[in-house]
Amino acid sequence: MVFLVLSTLYIPLLPLELTRANFGGDGGDFLAAILTHGVAHPGGYPTYLLLGEAFQFIPLGTIPWRGALLSAISTAFAGGLVSLWVWHFLSPHSLSGQVISLIAGLAWGSAPLVWSQAVIVEVHGLQALMAVIWLWWVTLLRKGVRHTGGVSFLSWIAGLSLGNHLTIFLFIPALIATILPLILKDFRGRQKLKFWLVQGLTFLLGASVYLLLPLRAQMYPPINWGNPQSWEGFWWVVSGQPYRGLVFHTSVEGMLERISAWARILLEQFGLPGLVLGVLGAVISDHDKVDRFQGLLLWVFGSFSAFAIGYDTPDSLVYLIPALLAGAVWVGKGAMLTFQWHWRGWRLGWLVSIGMLVFLLGRLPETARQVDPRMETEVEQFAREVLQKAPTGALILTEADEDTFPLWYAHFGLGERPDVQIIVLPLTQFLWYRETLRHIYPDLHWPSTDDLAGSAWGEALPGLNAGRPVCRTHVEREYQIQVRYECR
Repeated sequence: MVFLVLSTLYIPLLPLELTRANFGGDGGDFLAAILTHGVAHPGGYPTYLLLGEAFQFIPLGTIPWRGALLSAISTAFAGGLVSLWVWHFLSPHSLSGQVISLIAGLAWGSAPLVWSQAVIVEVHGLQALMAVIWLWWVTLLRKGVRHTGGVSFLSWIAGLSLGNHLTIFLFIPALIATILPLILKDFRGRQKLKFWLVQGLTFLLGASVYLLLPLRAQMYPPINWGNPQSWEGFWWVVSGQPYRGLVFHTSVEGMLERISAWARILLEQFGLPGLVLGVLGAVISDHDKVDRFQGLLLWVFGSFSAFAIGYDTPDSLVYLIPALLAGAVWVGKGAMLTFQWHWRGWRLGWLVSIGMLVFLLGRLPETARQVDPRMETEVEQFAREVLQKAPTGALILTEADEDTFPLWYAHFGLGERPDVQIIVLPLTQFLWYRETLRHIYPDLHWPSTDDLAGSAWGEALPGLNAGRPVCRTHVEREYQIQVRYECR
């Protein structure tokens, strides 16, 4: 039921054109890599790219719409699995349990941050599903479930999830803390050790999706970050090397501001009623059936919150989505606890649960308006305008993600204006990018040496190709992102 409700909420808001709404500025890079069988920006995202290509075979909508559909279906499915997890492991199997599980699933799936990522081309919708898969997998292992087929399938998906976003590695400590005592306990039982061997092999099989990156790089696609044919290039991509310096790079003052913003965001996601229930669920002990998972939930909530606070980018709040998963479970647990309380002979839980459902349903229209990405399609309009007005054979020199990714999508992904050449000046400092340019634009004249530092190599291209017109784009970020261009 939760899957159907969330799908009904998400799908009508999917954009028909490329958008940077809801921190979706990487959408052009992802779609360009999907359409050209390329390698997306670090860490490569092979799982997302494979699924993105599969969704492009759906004979509905536009390319961006189908890309966003992957996010919508993944997030809706994740919401359904959250509800099912609460029903199966926490709540009583009764009508009240169904209501509690419904509250948990809807509280998470309708949270503005989760909803915002469910309607754009980005990895975080799929990451939401992967986080729930990890929750199920670790929970079943902790409960001692040994049905090899189903649990091994979850193990394989967990391995695949490593190829979606690197933050899923934050689940690894919880996995180790869960399985290490169990493996030691099973050490003398050969049959049980076979189970753990199967788990490990299926996990590695899923993680082997990263081998897709060097295979693609050998074809020199136009989107070929890091050119991961070599070990150096492969590690540069999969480890997210360009972004490592952003982790816990903020000042003390900036960190305090982010902690304040974190608290405000939590309130915005669940509202005051949900926050109260979530705090109850997090701090009040009930019985072993619930509290045996408390350590796991605390780790998920704390680790992803710490990363979101410490990662020094404007969009770091999206990494709170797995933390909100733990929060939604606590909301459900808090609602369950109120069924133990009575007022004048009435079970208070029914009043609380109905009130929470009314609150969640009542805020849906406002949240939908808040996260609707369909009106912010100026990035595709920018790319279309530049490519329409660029002179024949022009060199288009870009300077940032905001101007580059839409042009990559239109030029490489859609095949528009094959006569022009797009050069990303900041990337020309890298040997892998220079090599890629030589393969995709063999008719250009290139610097005779690779000793030029920074973007000087790229700046030399207009002089070496003097017969070609030059267009330059410029990104302004003072108040809001604006992208301009000029051709000469």
